[in-house]
Amino acid sequence: MSRKPQANQKIGSKANNEQRLSVSESDRLNRYRSLIDTGISLTREKDISRILDIIIDRALDATGADAASIFLTENIKIDSVANTQAKYIPVLRFHRSTNRRSGRTYQNKILELEKSSIAGWVALEGKAVRIDDCYALSPDSELKFNQEVDIETGYNTVSMLAVPMTSSNEKVRGVLQIINKLQPGSPGQLDKNKVIEKSDVMAFTEDDEELMAAFASQASVAIENAKLTEDIENLFESFIRASVTAIESRDPSTSGHSDRVAVFTVEFARAVHQTESGSFKNVFFTDAQIRELRYASLLHDFGKIGVRESVLSKQLKLYPHEMETILNRLETVRAKQEMTVWKNSAEELLGLIDRGIKVESPKEYALKVANKIDDFAKQLQQVRLSIVKANQPQVIAGDFDIISLMTWINRTSQEIEQAILTPDEIVKLSLPKGTLTDAERKEIESHVTHTYHFLRQIAWTEDLGSVPDIAYSHHEKMDGSGYPRGLVTEHIPLQSKLMTIADIYDALTSMDRPYKPAVQPERAIDILFMEGRSGKLDLDLLKIFVEAEVWRSALGMRPQKAA
Repeated sequence: MSRKPQANQKIGSKANNEQRLSVSESDRLNRYRSLIDTGISLTREKDISRILDIIIDRALDATGADAASIFLTENIKIDSVANTQAKYIPVLRFHRSTNRRSGRTYQNKILELEKSSIAGWVALEGKAVRIDDCYALSPDSELKFNQEVDIETGYNTVSMLAVPMTSSNEKVRGVLQIINKLQPGSPGQLDKNKVIEKSDVMAFTEDDEELMAAFASQASVAIENAKLTEDIENLFESFIRASVTAIESRDPSTSGHSDRVAVFTVEFARAVHQTESGSFKNVFFTDAQIRELRYASLLHDFGKIGVRESVLSKQLKLYPHEMETILNRLETVRAKQEMTVWKNSAEELLGLIDRGIKVESPKEYALKVANKIDDFAKQLQQVRLSIVKANQPQVIAGDFDIISLMTWINRTSQEIEQAILTPDEIVKLSLPKGTLTDAERKEIESHVTHTYHFLRQIAWTEDLGSVPDIAYSHHEKMDGSGYPRGLVTEHIPLQSKLMTIADIYDALTSMDRPYKPAVQPERAIDILFMEGRSGKLDLDLLKIFVEAEVWRSALGMRPQKAA
């Protein structure tokens, strides 16, 4: 029966106390400095991959080891044959293995978390091990050396030190493993091209183990902090994605608009950042500012959730129920006019008979009445068609005369003593273009204020603190003609000016809006420059937008027209 290795115990040969005593005070001081420097470096780093690279590099420098690896513990999801609850299995992810001799690195291999490997044993037991010679391990030893990497690379692993990376809650986050501590002045240390021999290698010491345990502890804390930051960022990202989904569920016709505006705006900011001439040559955006701008762009229309859905998705000047009411009313008018004509004609006929006046042929009389009714019905049908045309969002030009239509409707309404159209319906049908009345347009415009008040409620981190203000100004124009505050150029954030151009361009070229035909990119750019020349948009920014071909950046995200 093999003896179970204990924590902090050297495996493979007798303890060599002389090695510990041989470490000079200068070496100890250098190690402590290395530990302090590593701690300082790790506090500045948030990227997990970079944190692990720092630990590996410092571990190699501090111990004189020739190679090092880091494994991280994690649970991976496996597919289930049956449609049951997801199943996860624990694994070791081989983050990085660096061999100073070849300079070769191995990344992201996955090993099963079991005691069949030294790293697996350390992770499961939570204890460090030192091995003088991995190939000299007893067959009965609980520790098993996996020779796969040596066989694959031609490397010769001799001594090894593996320590667990334990978190504050005693959970093992991973394993730091260093290999082949080189003898000072040995051929293997002096010549990096020489294959390592056993004689080039010495055993790792207790000092090495203590130092690596400290490194591993630092790495674990740094990973926990980085993971917390990553989790917060993922939480923000998922929240924003859910918010965009909520926006688009209110107005499916503009699905994808928020994502496209975000892509346009971010690429626009990068183009401005890279500009080497002009009024924006000294403008630079940090990664944090780009992220802030992306979030503001994704959420710029979130306030639409506070606007009535019927107004958001209004495709025609009249709502469907309003048009249906008018058509029913026209049918009622037709029936009432027919009834009135027959009634009046019958009374007229009876009056003539009572006065002894001879009546022409009854058939001709009836035919004259029927023609009168048919003439009115034809006029009413023409009115019906004209109302349907007037209900369209495009500019009224040439199809019919809205003034003549309304004059006929008013006169006829008085004659039959029944209103054909209400004052509100007349206002809507008389709109020269678009589908919204002034009141409805103001309601749509209120989405910007709703967006701002909503975004202000979120506890943004310091580097994202301007998200509400950037989104608040995305409909402002440089000449003060925008909304909701009528800001002029000096009070509009640059990021908002970028978003405004991106927002207008996407709205013009989008094919997913049934109430408005899309225009070609060239025409959209012409319209943007018309706005720029009238003082509403920044002409210098527009030039960057066009010259850097920012407008092409979201082409693949556009919905396609149905065949």
